[in-house]
Amino acid sequence: MHVPPDNEPPLNTAALPAAVLSAIAACAEACRTTLMRLEGDRERLRATLTRRIHPAPDGPIRRLCAVDGAHATVPAAGATFAAMAAVAVEDAELTDQDVLVQLMPPVEELETIIGGARTVMELRLLAERIRSTSTGLFVLDGSFYSTLLEVNRLLVRYAHDSRAGRMAGWWQPFSDLLEAFFAAEDWRLVLASRRVIAHPKQATAADDVAQLAPHLSGTVTDRTLWSTVLEPGEYSLPAPLIRRDRPHLLTGYRSPRLADFAERRAAIEQGYGQLYVIYYRPDAAAPAYRIELPAALIAREPLGAVLATFRAALRVGALQEPLPQFLADAICRQAGRALEATAEGARIALQNEFGLQLVQRYLGPYRTR
Repeated sequence: MHVPPDNEPPLNTAALPAAVLSAIAACAEACRTTLMRLEGDRERLRATLTRRIHPAPDGPIRRLCAVDGAHATVPAAGATFAAMAAVAVEDAELTDQDVLVQLMPPVEELETIIGGARTVMELRLLAERIRSTSTGLFVLDGSFYSTLLEVNRLLVRYAHDSRAGRMAGWWQPFSDLLEAFFAAEDWRLVLASRRVIAHPKQATAADDVAQLAPHLSGTVTDRTLWSTVLEPGEYSLPAPLIRRDRPHLLTGYRSPRLADFAERRAAIEQGYGQLYVIYYRPDAAAPAYRIELPAALIAREPLGAVLATFRAALRVGALQEPLPQFLADAICRQAGRALEATAEGARIALQNEFGLQLVQRYLGPYRTR
């Protein structure tokens, strides 16, 4: 039994609500301080950034296609069902999809493996859409940089396991996926395309904050900063996606079937050096959106078409993303429900053979969510 010291109040049923209320007050006070700083610094920050602020050019609206992916896992007895899905949505219609469902043994860094595989599937699907049509604009969900990190983590884990001399059998689907991915040069095609942009909904970069408002570091992101500074209809001049202090090498992985793999990897790294970031605030009711795009799209005329297309796809005020991107994300998130149905179907199929008690013990929902 816990006995509080003399200076500590006794624990009772009111302790938790009191702690919650105290935390709410502390959180509100911290946010209040940040908002006061932003409000007071706005004109100074805008003056500092004035050379990077321009009126957004206008242009023709293109067809917009968004690609997104999701993954989910459901534990089973001594194994894990893993599902990865990627879909492409053009305007408001599902146009393409890919799914991989795999039974996995207990594996460390399972999230790294399936997260990287999901990203590879997204890039493959995007490359297929680019090849299949000569018009339109494509949106990759998330940042180009986070895509690089996800794939690289998968490659590092793959290389680590391959050094043992013989890969475990469960790697086979992922090995095939990686080989096809690099052999077809899907990633290189995506990076070289003049029609691909990336839109991370949860942008966490804070490079401009660290440089221009270090007193706000750790509390706001660059997206918040530019949302404060930009007027409706303005955007920030492009800045390189890869900063000098960010490593972006594809480490570890070597393809035994591709003799020119080093050249292919160099082309991918070179492609990342041609990517830029802008922040765009379409109207007074919206924040600034972070948009990543290749060098070919930062000229005034193509940029006008990109921004006009992006703005036209913001059809629902409650959604902080273009409609095709939202729909792609919503469709992909059904992967988790599909896995739950898979697990439930497996439990029902096994109950007649092993009995309800044994099946529920090892495969049943024995813990609250």
